[in-house]
Amino acid sequence: MKRAKQIEIAEKVRIIHRQLGHLEPSLILPLMKSDDEYLIVQDWQEGSHSANFAHKKDRKESLKLLNTLHDTHKKIAWQRVPGLHTYSQLLKWQMRHMRFKSRRNEFRAFLTKEEINQISHYSEKSLQLIAQEDVLEKEITLLHGDVVHHNFLWCSDGELRLIDFDLAHLGEADDEYILWLHRVLPAVDYDLGKIFAELPELKRLDKRKLHRLKYPNELLREWLFAVDLPLDQQLVFLDYLVPFTKRALTYWPKLWYDIDKMIKK
Repeated sequence: MKRAKQIEIAEKVRIIHRQLGHLEPSLILPLMKSDDEYLIVQDWQEGSHSANFAHKKDRKESLKLLNTLHDTHKKIAWQRVPGLHTYSQLLKWQMRHMRFKSRRNEFRAFLTKEEINQISHYSEKSLQLIAQEDVLEKEITLLHGDVVHHNFLWCSDGELRLIDFDLAHLGEADDEYILWLHRVLPAVDYDLGKIFAELPELKRLDKRKLHRLKYPNELLREWLFAVDLPLDQQLVFLDYLVPFTKRALTYWPKLWYDIDKMIKK
């Protein structure tokens, strides 16, 4: 059960479920009727649990599920569905970078000046590379919009399904594969070669877009989230975020090198 912030979001989610509900195998859990128009209600799944990207099976099945979702454009005219729009990933990331820079003094209580400079540097340089991309346009399809591990649910029948379509929008599938990789890489020590070796399905991804993996999306997003938390919640979250950040920064130079190497193959 989830309450949408806006009635338009709730209606968008219902429309998406109606469209996807006609497909087999099912990618989603059906919605239950509710008298509250803002409320999104789904049947409780006894024994269900979220995907864990540290597990090879969960990585494989979650990517397979995304592939299937993105391929629905062959059967569903998503661009005609009301409430679904495209947006610029580059613009969103540029805005996030600027917000991070504007609040850097707030991070000094938790990170060293060098660490903050590193995050800002990697962000700025990667955005420059992304802005120079010369790639062919691909089909526009439905993107889930939030491919965090807990939106992939192992259901009581043993099948993996997608939940929480609040942020669903239109775009190229490659954009969502990049965001999925941002989520998965920390779980495999940022070993890009390992992920591509175990998941040949990633050949769908235009290699010229791999520069987008240089952008420290997880770090920027989580730090901007952390500084606005109430103090008691912030302290708990920082117990996770500070070591996560320090660990990520130790891997970033090699990740940058590996990306360049893979693009040139």
